[in-house]
Amino acid sequence: MRHPWATSQSGDGHLAYRPVVDLLRRLTAAPNPCSHVPAAPPTPQSDRCQECGSGFNLRLCAACGHVGCCESQAGHARAHARGADHPVIYQMPAPKGFVWCYEENAYVG
Repeated sequence: MRHPWATSQSGDGHLAYRPVVDLLRRLTAAPNPCSHVPAAPPTPQSDRCQECGSGFNLRLCAACGHVGCCESQAGHARAHARGADHPVIYQMPAPKGFVWCYEENAYVG
């Protein structure tokens, strides 16, 4: 029986699960290298968004430690990153979450 996710049979009769292997390779690959990411995250300037006071889904500026809310709220972290030319943000609590670079437009950690 042929499985729908198998792309073909190899020469030895085994099924090739290429989509699954490709997905696993992408998920376990190292993040994109980015020269904007500092060696260590800075100390957060606050435990809440410095503009609106939100304590939910916070982001930390990698350059100066500014704390802002995510884009699903008022987007103060992104506004700071763009306005101050500080392209990298950490999901708080840093460094446990993701790292995003606005310059690269990609997750970089």
